[in-house]
Amino acid sequence: MKAGPVLTAVVAAGAMVAVISAFAANASPYVTFEQARNTGGDRLHVVGEVVKDSINMDVYKHTLSFRLKDSAGTIMTVNHRGDLPNNLSQAPKVVAVGEVKGDRFESTSLILKCPTKYESEKK
Repeated sequence: MKAGPVLTAVVAAGAMVAVISAFAANASPYVTFEQARNTGGDRLHVVGEVVKDSINMDVYKHTLSFRLKDSAGTIMTVNHRGDLPNNLSQAPKVVAVGEVKGDRFESTSLILKCPTKYESEKK
């Protein structure tokens, strides 16, 4: 048997393992605040609803804090530093990516679910 096809198969298998490992390392589960406290990690995704009138934004320091109610009903203050979303109060759901530090969730990224104009109006 020639070494060329065997070497090609080994290199292809190694590349597949590397790609799968890279995806697995960057995968982040959606968790509740309680699970985030118990699990640890710095790339956890918590999805929830912003508590009305809890948004505090400092555009000069690029900081934002708000209270988020997760799917289990737990409310926690989220601190975010970085790009500030301008439509946070209109978003029906927000995904905060980060980690729990003490009694707060420190977010490195926010993903907003945009309200859709195609939903039928509520009567």
